[in-house]
Amino acid sequence: MRARVAVGAVLVLATGAGYLALDAADAVPGFVTSSPLPVEPAPFLTADAVVASPPGRVAVRGVTDSPALPAAAHVQELAEAVRADTRTGDSTNVSVVDLLTGEVLGDVSASDPQVPASSTKLLTSVSAVADLGADYRMTTSVAWDASSRTFTLVAGGDMLLAADEGHGGDGSDANGWAGLGDLAAAVMEAVPALAEGAVTVAVDDTPFEADPVNPDWPEYALTSGYIAPASGLAVDAARMTDAHYAPRYDDPSVAAGETFAARLSERGVSVDGEVTHAPAAGNVVASVQGAPLSEVAALTLYESDNTIAEITSLVHAMETGRPTTVEGAAAATKAGLQELGVDVSGLELFDGAGFSENNRIAPAQLTATLVGGYATPATADLLDWLPVGALEGTVVNRYVDTAAAGQMRAKTGSLTGVSALAGVVQTAEGRWLAFAAMADGMEYNPSGPRQAFDEMVVALAECGCEG
Repeated sequence: MRARVAVGAVLVLATGAGYLALDAADAVPGFVTSSPLPVEPAPFLTADAVVASPPGRVAVRGVTDSPALPAAAHVQELAEAVRADTRTGDSTNVSVVDLLTGEVLGDVSASDPQVPASSTKLLTSVSAVADLGADYRMTTSVAWDASSRTFTLVAGGDMLLAADEGHGGDGSDANGWAGLGDLAAAVMEAVPALAEGAVTVAVDDTPFEADPVNPDWPEYALTSGYIAPASGLAVDAARMTDAHYAPRYDDPSVAAGETFAARLSERGVSVDGEVTHAPAAGNVVASVQGAPLSEVAALTLYESDNTIAEITSLVHAMETGRPTTVEGAAAATKAGLQELGVDVSGLELFDGAGFSENNRIAPAQLTATLVGGYATPATADLLDWLPVGALEGTVVNRYVDTAAAGQMRAKTGSLTGVSALAGVVQTAEGRWLAFAAMADGMEYNPSGPRQAFDEMVVALAECGCEG
């Protein structure tokens, strides 16, 4: 259901120190970005914690074409000012369009592809949900081979499994929707011969052909806990602790298999040997389904989760009959975008997360994805997947005490020398605009381009500039 509110300006509750980290994963905003160079990582920024409960997610409602459309000449001036700004440069391109009609209001080389960083996740998520459906769910199954007394945990793409029982959508996000404890309980009911002797546990992640560690990812992405190998089977995105940027297991599938074996042991099953990789044999005796893909997309964009973006692109390839490779995932994403009416000319994708510096996306492709996605039933709620300026996620510390606070929501992008921002903003007249601003070849510190982008967004939010 297309549930939306025109969100009023908000007084933001300050966030705790847990939100502040390096921007390479775009999980939080800040003035430090990770560098692929082999240097000591920059220290995390810190902030005094505030004793307050964070507000709940805010939905967008009532987007209509009743409010006046801003004058294109004024919007074009704002877009051109971003490139002319000394904090950006010639390799800065901008697209601003009307969300409902796609009418172009501002265009500064908007069709020129650039390094997109994490704004890639917007294309990955919207294309997958549009193709597979908002209610599509990744399935993790268990096969039982009675002759060898082996349980094989078969990867289906869910890398957000709970270590024990899943919450099943009790108001939490997509992480932990289904659990390995649920699977263990199910196999206990399905296989009556478990008391007759020991069993072994194996994992089968062969449905995913690609190297779990994408060769285009920088080493720091793995060593800093920004991403895990995309094996298609994991507990809590393969984190080794509860920290958001925790170290990740080198083999998420085996780690999940070990957790599954522990759940069986707790239920009185004797488990022998180590968990190994092996093709599934026997019959499927139990399965669990993860969160609806729309919920997975919301988590991906809200938290800028690199691991889940990557596996989403591979699942998209698998479910559309393509190879589960980098090339297959790229083809699936492009095809899904074309169905939304996006011109994919010049679009190049080498991962689904946005770590690859070989990715090329044009600002106009980002705004067209927002327009096409919003107009498509499966992805009609996509604005609700994006964090709200001055309130949530990667834009929680941006737009504070400005006209854009609570009036915009966007996906950020940041790599060394790269800044991107793509989302929507409501004008003073109540009209919703889709925008994308991208700069590459910038200096190490991304604060300059960000400030220039934010000033444009604030100006659009203040705009009472009817055409």
